[in-house]
Amino acid sequence: MGKPLWRFEGFVTAAGNPVVQNWYWGLDVDDRDSIRDLVNHLGNVERHLWQEPRFKSLGDIGELRKKTDHGALRVYGCFRDESYLFVFLNGELKKTNKDKQGMDTARLRLKKLNQKVGTTHGFDFEEEPTGTNPPEPTGQGAAGGEQLGRGNCVPDQGNEG
Repeated sequence: MGKPLWRFEGFVTAAGNPVVQNWYWGLDVDDRDSIRDLVNHLGNVERHLWQEPRFKSLGDIGELRKKTDHGALRVYGCFRDESYLFVFLNGELKKTNKDKQGMDTARLRLKKLNQKVGTTHGFDFEEEPTGTNPPEPTGQGAAGGEQLGRGNCVPDQGNEG
């Protein structure tokens, strides 16, 4: 298979904590595989094909969705205004029907990212960390790195082509 259409990045706090990446590595292997399978699918299709049950638009953010034996995995994120980039803002393994707290956390991180109080890094789905060094930031924000984002996250326009 060729290079994926989409790139995925994760939010990094102003203190340099890659919170979504850390959440991902804290999941069990089966749940990480479920997320990787979901991202492998979405990463190779046009944005208008990001639809339920795999993806749900929530206006300013969207959620990647996968049911597992442990609950419902949700990875909240946003589309960047540059082509083919989705930034993970928060991840949850939810047990409730509506994950208001998880969505609120994602929206708070979106606000911080847009205010340049956070940055992003290239999300790693394959190599579990062996040391304590966090991923290098690559996006915009207080933590430095190259200016990847070139702007704010943009509201999802639903499934319009």
